[in-house]
Amino acid sequence: MMLLWVPLILSFPLLWIILYPLCICYFYKFKYGNKVYVLYFPFLGQFKYRMDGLKFQKDVIYFKRNIAYNHPEVELIITHIFSRPYFIFIKPENVKQMLYNYANYKKRTDEIFRDIIACKGLVYAEGQEWKDQKREISNFFTFEQLSSKIPVIKTLIQDTLQYKENQRVNIIKQCARISLRAMQICFFNQMKDEQINGQHLSEEFQDLSRYFLYVTYGSLIHQLRSFFGIKSLSTMKSYFMTANEKKFLQRVYVVRNYINNLINNHQKGSEKDVFSILLREPLTEEVREQIIHQYVTFVFAGMDTTSHSAGLSIYMLGKHPQIQQRLREELTKINFDEIDQKLINSLPLLNAFLNECLRTQTPSDGIIPRLAVKDHYVGQYLIKKDWYVDVGLQPMMTHPQYFDNHLEFNIERWLNQSEPEAFLPFSYGPRNCLGQHLARIEIKLILIYIIKTYKVILDDQTDLVMDYTFLYAPSDDRLVKFIRI
Repeated sequence: MMLLWVPLILSFPLLWIILYPLCICYFYKFKYGNKVYVLYFPFLGQFKYRMDGLKFQKDVIYFKRNIAYNHPEVELIITHIFSRPYFIFIKPENVKQMLYNYANYKKRTDEIFRDIIACKGLVYAEGQEWKDQKREISNFFTFEQLSSKIPVIKTLIQDTLQYKENQRVNIIKQCARISLRAMQICFFNQMKDEQINGQHLSEEFQDLSRYFLYVTYGSLIHQLRSFFGIKSLSTMKSYFMTANEKKFLQRVYVVRNYINNLINNHQKGSEKDVFSILLREPLTEEVREQIIHQYVTFVFAGMDTTSHSAGLSIYMLGKHPQIQQRLREELTKINFDEIDQKLINSLPLLNAFLNECLRTQTPSDGIIPRLAVKDHYVGQYLIKKDWYVDVGLQPMMTHPQYFDNHLEFNIERWLNQSEPEAFLPFSYGPRNCLGQHLARIEIKLILIYIIKTYKVILDDQTDLVMDYTFLYAPSDDRLVKFIRI
């Protein structure tokens, strides 16, 4: 008789995982009708729809796009991760309200390796700690500071973007090298270009970010462990880890040791860098941890988003040769060596082209998922404590209600109007992207050099498949070829 109770008891967690998100999803659907779209699938939740989009449409967020395009009345997509409800807002007013009231949420810092490499940096810091970090670091992003970085960025671009005719190029990886080296030189006074784990530091960070994304959001093993409170690899017993996770953790510690050596060998230069701002006496383990996490934050936040945006902008040059020629004509009389920030901002066609690329090809489809820290409302929708909240930037910025001819790549829309409220490529509110102006400068400089030096054509050997590789990006970035002008 006792044996009969065992499967019954064990079935309770299973029923909870299945039924709880189902009830939440359809309660909101019945209450709000067509304003809410439900994506429910037992256990898998939105993972099922991501996998289907990748398999059948070659686009991992096709399910979001499809909802926005075919059901423009929808304001909120409700899905789930395992048993936890997951709310995705796509209405600009709700998105802005959520992002502005950032204190209603927290970012998860206990998953995989964030607690040993990222959670003490600016992106994951909360409360007063975040305010203190932002105050310390924001001085590096003033107009004068950004202007002073342009000569370094131009030199890196000229040294890196050298191609043979019709050479197949991993364009995002090339742009990542530029962004990483610019970050190292301009913010950490790190002049030496180094390798780690047998490859360029930019490629190592890209590999780690891809695997981190897969384990955190794509691994059912990890989701099952998380349900039982087993989350971080740094505190997890080895017998709970897969072989790949053990190798992954070893690589993370190699990166930590690399940054530790930079801290130990740092010598203050004539100008302040981020190391000199963060280094305090005595150099406690707590201070050392914050510096490690801040370095990683600069790499992930600065290198990945900028390089993906730059690479996809170059792809759009090849896809739209007539626009490429118009941009080349605008840049005819410009000497790359003499470009400054004022000149960069005075190029209407280039600025319009970049805005349209950010609108249609944004590398950040959403934000880092937030967990609600208390019950609250976003618009008319009640968000309960510990539910996930996210935004759908890509469907919002290509939404038929907010952009005329929303699927058309049209730079003219930016020449005679201000930026619409649905255009939020760098997020919104107090915690928007601190480095957005530097990112725009780097991307524009890369585009100017490419347009003036090469004719860009599409690589017909690559089939564009949009996946999550930490960001929303091509699974194969050999997108274009170059013909020197």
